[in-house]
Amino acid sequence: MRGIMKFTLEDCEIMQPAGAAYDAALKGIAANGQLVKDKVVIESIAYPLAIAGKSVTTKNYNNLSQIDGVAGTVKYDPQTKTLTLENATIMKEENGPKAISVEIPDFTLKVIGNNYITSKGSTFTVAATATVTGGGTLNVQSLDNCAVFVNQTSLTIKDCTVNAKGYQFGFAGWDGNSNEQLNIDNAMVTAEGKEHGSICDFASLTLTKCVITQPIGAVYDTKQHFLAVNGQKVRGKVVISNDPAAISSPTADTAVVQGVYSLSGVRLSEDLNSLPKGIYIVDGKKVVKQ
Repeated sequence: MRGIMKFTLEDCEIMQPAGAAYDAALKGIAANGQLVKDKVVIESIAYPLAIAGKSVTTKNYNNLSQIDGVAGTVKYDPQTKTLTLENATIMKEENGPKAISVEIPDFTLKVIGNNYITSKGSTFTVAATATVTGGGTLNVQSLDNCAVFVNQTSLTIKDCTVNAKGYQFGFAGWDGNSNEQLNIDNAMVTAEGKEHGSICDFASLTLTKCVITQPIGAVYDTKQHFLAVNGQKVRGKVVISNDPAAISSPTADTAVVQGVYSLSGVRLSEDLNSLPKGIYIVDGKKVVKQ
């Protein structure tokens, strides 16, 4: 590599040969004062994870609070694929950058204490299997778009509290036909999507040890791919409350619910006769099919 007037590396480094660097006088990659003629290898040092629009790298992963717009304890453990937020604030108000964007499979977001993340775009986006846990609270707000966006993968919220409020969506998948899944396990979740829906575009919504307590009669409609009351999309506040002793049901007021549902609250397109043996919610009542 020679004849180069300007050379810039962003989130990557020269790995081979050891000690090689750009030499402005020689206008190329040099080692020991000589242009390198053997193989040069440049590799990324960034993980597929960004905080407030900045890549998490091998250099900054253990102290991400140095990034503009980030405060509190924010650090990433590449061995366990865990990002920890402890009483943290991540704010990105200009268009474009997301507060947290992740494409790491089997990723964990651990929340301790009260944490607030805000952006104008899709604030928290996942494009690979991810879990939010840790016992703390995560407050997610999008000023113009979607608070939590799940792109063709699954997101699990377990043993914590997540409050998602977006101008357009609270929680949203890609389109509901790409097998996006939202799983809520013994967690407290609220969602609000003023323009287009509070929980939308997932192939399934699975509730474990928790139930929908607001609005009364809300169920997830797998045909229309949104949380609904009497077939109408919910855009106001949704509350899902943890209840370790509960068998999850599609609604808190079963008298107004029509149709066949699984115990996790998912509306089934088949009629009861065509379903396998098991326990179902039929028109608001538990039915055991033998």
